[in-house]
Amino acid sequence: MSRSTAAAVAAAAALLVAVAARAALAQDTYSSRFDGTDLDAILADEGRVDQYVRCFLAEKDDDCDEVGRRVKAVLAEALTTDCAKCTERQKVGLPKTVRFLARERPDAWQQIQGKFDPKRRYAAAHPELSQ
Repeated sequence: MSRSTAAAVAAAAALLVAVAARAALAQDTYSSRFDGTDLDAILADEGRVDQYVRCFLAEKDDDCDEVGRRVKAVLAEALTTDCAKCTERQKVGLPKTVRFLARERPDAWQQIQGKFDPKRRYAAAHPELSQ
């Protein structure tokens, strides 16, 4: 194999590794499908907040819409890993939601923590959110 052929093969291999690494990284974040959801509108709507609290605390997903089901499915991991797999938008939305619940619905926040983050890792990492 000539040097130019070997260099081309090495370059192609490096490109494939880079593409594979990028694909693996892309899979290490939660879906961004609902990142455009208006979180402020949800938090301002007492009925919708109640619906999501019921959804998160229920054993079954009967009280959940599609957004609620998807959040519920990753909530424990997101809280216990400090949102490690969150998109940038989700990294803003989670603390905003926690702050809201801690201030406006402390009983609900305590129940959600008890179910999804019983060791209170997220709260310990972010004490400013509950003040």
